[in-house]
Amino acid sequence: MKNPFRILYQKAEKHFLVNADLQSLKVVAVAKGDTAPSRMLNYEAQTLQAQGLEEWKMAIMMATDPEQPDFVQLYKLYKNLMLDNHLSSVIDSRSLFCQRSAFKMVDEKGNEDEEATWLLQRIWFDDFIKYCILHRFQGRKLIELFDIDPETKELASIEEIPMPFFNPTKGLITKESGGSTGWDYKEGAYQPYYIQLGKNTDLGMLADMAPIILAKKLGIGSMLDYVEKYGVPALFITTDREDNARLKELYEAASNFKSNGFMVGRGQEKFEIGKDSGGNTENFIKVAEFANDEVSKRILGGSGLTDEKSFVGSSEIQFRLANDRFESDKLYVKNVVDKDLVPRLIKISPVYSRLKNRYFEWENAQAQTPKETAEMIQILATLFELDPEEISQKTGYKILSQKANSFAPTAPATEEVKKKSMTEK
Repeated sequence: MKNPFRILYQKAEKHFLVNADLQSLKVVAVAKGDTAPSRMLNYEAQTLQAQGLEEWKMAIMMATDPEQPDFVQLYKLYKNLMLDNHLSSVIDSRSLFCQRSAFKMVDEKGNEDEEATWLLQRIWFDDFIKYCILHRFQGRKLIELFDIDPETKELASIEEIPMPFFNPTKGLITKESGGSTGWDYKEGAYQPYYIQLGKNTDLGMLADMAPIILAKKLGIGSMLDYVEKYGVPALFITTDREDNARLKELYEAASNFKSNGFMVGRGQEKFEIGKDSGGNTENFIKVAEFANDEVSKRILGGSGLTDEKSFVGSSEIQFRLANDRFESDKLYVKNVVDKDLVPRLIKISPVYSRLKNRYFEWENAQAQTPKETAEMIQILATLFELDPEEISQKTGYKILSQKANSFAPTAPATEEVKKKSMTEK
């Protein structure tokens, strides 16, 4: 006799398989796997090789090949460019402005859903915002949303698939750098777990900025060679020996003089250090400053925010120019979150069902400093009765009650009142 519970289970299983959505079944099948494609890539040790204009030209040509684009050289070029401290700093300025801005999830009426907002207040979402901004400089990026916490069922972390390991034209993640076969991330079971930032042919802003940054690196390298050659006084050796053996010994001793700091001679041999002529490195420094200004203008709209000698007025104007770029970045992040991220989160975990019909918004209200808050309270107290509870919340100080002998500050007397009080006795 057959087990009735087994028969019931088989009927329920058959009903589920027939009526379940095919895409949902694929998602479940992928989620049961322990290995994400990012963990199966054959990574190689990074070699920081010198890059020049020839490497830049070759990288652009290979990346823009319409039939078989190869991003290996472009990836190496961008890694080299990001070693420049000034470039990294101004890119961080663009990225951190968005990362440090407050946001919320709202319903169709614009009311905040605090629970939905709380679901995105995670470290991985901060990384996601950073990748969104970096794609504007480094070209298209592929973000993996695969690491689900087994206990909370929330997304634990995200990964970036390196540029050489995915082919945007074919929609494939390749196991080998620059490969042509692999996992399909635009369709099929893996589709909900990947977000491509940027178009297939997007190379990023660094593709245009590379020549000026490489020129700066060349200038700094030339300056170091110049200092080594002319910045240290020359060593002069005088000897009455003419045999090749002794001359060879003196040559080797002179070559090692900088590291040893002393010389040992014989007989009439003399060792003299020439006068310190120094080395004028001003021209090299001007090249670096010019390159830094060009980078700041391209990324922030001007160099006033990065120039240590800029005036307050000019810095404020430069911030307004940079703010247009900040707002553009925030608008881009909002569109990506609403269009791509939220729908995928809802698919990969039931925890994010709260995000359905919710939309990402930035908090545009600017936070006041403690000094600005105190000044505002002082101004309003002369005209209005203020709520002590609200003032406590804004200042952080608990206000119990108003003192009996306290009085609100009055507005300063006008010039006409002052003159009148001086004439009256």
